[in-house]
Amino acid sequence: MEVLDMASFREISKGKYKLTVELGYVGGKRKKKNKTVNAKNKTEAGKMLTLFEAEILSKQLIDETKLSVEGFYEQWLEKFAKDHYGIRTLQETKNIFEKRLLPEFGPMKLKDVKKIHIVNFFDDLKKNGKRLDGKKGSLSSSSIKNVYKALNALFKVAEGWDLIDRNPCEKINLPAVRHKKSEVYSLEESQLLFSKLEKEDTMWQLIVQVAAVLGAREGEIAALEGKHLDFENNAITIEQALVIVTGEGLKLKSTKTDRTRKVSVPEDLMKALKKLRAIKLEHQVEMSDDLWKWPGHLFLFSDEYGQPLRPDSISQRWIRFLDKEENKGLKKIRFHDLRHTSATLLINQGVHAKIIQERLGHSKISTTMDVYGHVLQQAEKSAATHFESLFKKA
Repeated sequence: MEVLDMASFREISKGKYKLTVELGYVGGKRKKKNKTVNAKNKTEAGKMLTLFEAEILSKQLIDETKLSVEGFYEQWLEKFAKDHYGIRTLQETKNIFEKRLLPEFGPMKLKDVKKIHIVNFFDDLKKNGKRLDGKKGSLSSSSIKNVYKALNALFKVAEGWDLIDRNPCEKINLPAVRHKKSEVYSLEESQLLFSKLEKEDTMWQLIVQVAAVLGAREGEIAALEGKHLDFENNAITIEQALVIVTGEGLKLKSTKTDRTRKVSVPEDLMKALKKLRAIKLEHQVEMSDDLWKWPGHLFLFSDEYGQPLRPDSISQRWIRFLDKEENKGLKKIRFHDLRHTSATLLINQGVHAKIIQERLGHSKISTTMDVYGHVLQQAEKSAATHFESLFKKA
């Protein structure tokens, strides 16, 4: 074996050499980087080793013994998170770190964070007074899980980069996520909603109808474009969402679960959307290229300049819509609960959970079962009535 200081190479077969650069010890374990190359002779292999060592050492800017959690967080953001998280998820994760995790763990050395520190932190997070919105009560189990996912992701990368021996977040017991029973509209209440919409402008009618029929999220509705309408099959493709990024405004991204789905809709709804699309095309023709806000896009729910609605403005208008005197007969639910209404109505009509999963864009059917388990149980009980005739005497 040929050795050059902390680097070495050896011939493993004719014309093939294994290069090794020693990185010292972390936690008592020897760390090194290897690379296999083709070289004509030892001289050439030595030159390649020198270049490999320079490449490795230029990246070894981290002193594992002194690196703090906050210091690593900055590198994790730059070298990992930006490439692995979507726009919205990255923003939510940064918010969790800055408001919860860095105040607690930031000054600690990365290698000094132990499992007991994680356990104590999450045990404390379960107590009352830990909400950041000023409301009374404790954090929901799903909020606690999101905090854990962020911290676990950081330490998982630190372990993968050989900065720590073991991820201290492994095998931490968290409270089971409990999905709250959402307020939804019954079939009769949904019919009342649609009748109330007749007095509203066309765009608002369609926004609410699309939410109730497709079970789409606010950001997905705001991002619908003319190209997503399949008039021949009466279907709408949902493949993107609009999100609000602090300091940057509206950004277009893939859906929450990165899944594209095609959802069938009633013929009357498709006809109304076709008319809206024609209006938007007229707007686009009337505007010069420099006045059209989103070149290359034809958003259905936009102003005359092609500027799409902000997702949060949809929820805000929904609140104003319910507050109208003439709409007092409508039960007050969140706009997002129209998504749950859509799923509940389908379940009560006997539609299979797998189809509902596809319409809602859940990545796993277990998510659909967890969120709508109570509705599915009720539907299952009613199914027993179909067998009653078999037990009745003629």
